[in-house]
Amino acid sequence: MSAVPHSESTPPLYYLVAWFWSRPFGTGEVWMRSLSALAGTASIAVVYLGAVALPLPRRAGLIAAAAVAVSPVLIWFSQDARAYALVFLLTALSFLFFARARRGVGRRDLAWWAVFSALAIATHYFAGFVIAGEAVLLLLGRNRRGAVIAVLAVAAATALLAPIALQQADHGHAGWIAEQPLGERIERAGAKLVGNDNGDEHGARQPGPIPLGVPAALAVAALALLLWRGDPDERRGAGIAAIVGGGALALPLALGLLGADYFDGRNVLTAFVPLIVLLGAGFGVRRAGWAGLGLAAAFCLCSLVFTLEIDRLPRLQREDLRNAAAEVGQLGPGVAVVTIRYAVNQPLRYYLGAQFAEGALPPLREIDLVGSGQAAERNARRILPPAFRQVESKPVSYNFTLTRFRSPRPVRVPLRLLERGALVAGGGRASVLIAPSPSPGA
Repeated sequence: MSAVPHSESTPPLYYLVAWFWSRPFGTGEVWMRSLSALAGTASIAVVYLGAVALPLPRRAGLIAAAAVAVSPVLIWFSQDARAYALVFLLTALSFLFFARARRGVGRRDLAWWAVFSALAIATHYFAGFVIAGEAVLLLLGRNRRGAVIAVLAVAAATALLAPIALQQADHGHAGWIAEQPLGERIERAGAKLVGNDNGDEHGARQPGPIPLGVPAALAVAALALLLWRGDPDERRGAGIAAIVGGGALALPLALGLLGADYFDGRNVLTAFVPLIVLLGAGFGVRRAGWAGLGLAAAFCLCSLVFTLEIDRLPRLQREDLRNAAAEVGQLGPGVAVVTIRYAVNQPLRYYLGAQFAEGALPPLREIDLVGSGQAAERNARRILPPAFRQVESKPVSYNFTLTRFRSPRPVRVPLRLLERGALVAGGGRASVLIAPSPSPGA
C-alpha cells in the first residue's frame, strides 16, 4: 500500500487482493498469475448474465460470452499479475446489477451495483467512465431515490481514492501514453475489441494472420443486423449497452482534449464489457437466424486464431524474461544487472531474486545489460569505465539481448552511471539490480 502511490498509476485494490491471495498460496509464478486467470474465466459467465439481464436473447448472451472466452487481449491480461482482468470482472458485475436495477424497483440490485462499481473504480480509474454512464441511466430510471443514494455511495468511495490519484499524477508514470499518436491508439483499442491485438501498448502494433479489416467488417455486420433485423426489445437492450460503452470511450477522449490524455487500449478495457454485449446483441438477433450465428462464429474464429498465434509467434508474446534471468545466472558479489525501467525491472528482479541498487555500489567485476543489443554496442563503451570489456552478447528474448562486460579487477562504478537509459535503450533512466544483502544474523 505504501508503494502504490509512487510506483503505480492504478488504484490499490488489486494489490491488496493479491497480497491476501499470496498469504495461503505464496508468491510463486503460478499462484501470482492464478488470481487474474480466475477473474478472467469468471468474466465469461458474468458477461452472459449481464447481456440476458438487459434483457437480450440468450443467444446474444452466449455469443458475447464466447467472444470474451476467445478474446486475445482478455486472455493476455488473464495471464498477468496486474489489475486488468480483475477490473474487467468487477466492471462486468457492475454492468450486470445495473441492468437488473434498471428493470426492477428493489434496492438489492442497486446496492450490489454500488458495491461492485466502487470496487471496480478502486481497481482501475477508467472503470469510472463505464459507471458514469450507468449512473446517469439509473438516475433517469424509475427508482430515482434509490439511484441517488447508490450513486452518492459510489461517489463517496471514489473520493477516498483522490489522495492516491493526485500522488500518482505527480509522478507521471502514464505520461508516455500522450506521446503516442492518438490515431494509432484508437486503432489499437479497436483492434483489441475485435480480437486482432494482444495486450501490449508499446511500439508498432504487430499484425496477425488475419487482416484487421476482416473482424472489423464482421463487427460492422453485427451492428447492421441489429438495425435491420432486430426487434424493438433487442434494439432497446442493445441501445443501453451502446450508450454505456460509447460514453466510456467518449469521456476519456474528451478529457484528452483538455490535457488529461490517458486513452489507450489497456485503459479502455472496461468499456469492452458493454461493447462486447452490443456485438453479441447484433450477431444474436433472432430474425437473423443462421446467418447471424455464422457471422458470430467467424468473428470468434478470428479471435481464436490470433490467440493461438500469440502462443506460436515470439513477436506477439511478452519478452521472455524468465529466460533472460536464466541466461544471466545467479547473482553474486560484484555483479550488477542493468535493465529497462518499468517494463522489465520488476519481472527480472523477481526471477533473479535480486534487489534494486540504492546508494553506493560495491566494487564490480561484471555488468550485465539486458535490453537493446544495439544500444549496448553503441553506448556502453563510452559510458562504462574503460576497465570493462565486452565478453558476451546473445539474444535472450525476441527483442532483448544480454550483453556482458567484465573487468579484470573490482572497480567502483557510480550508480548514476549505470542508471543511464542509453545503456539499454530504456528511456531516461535504467534500473540496476544486485544480489540481495545478507539478512542480519545470517
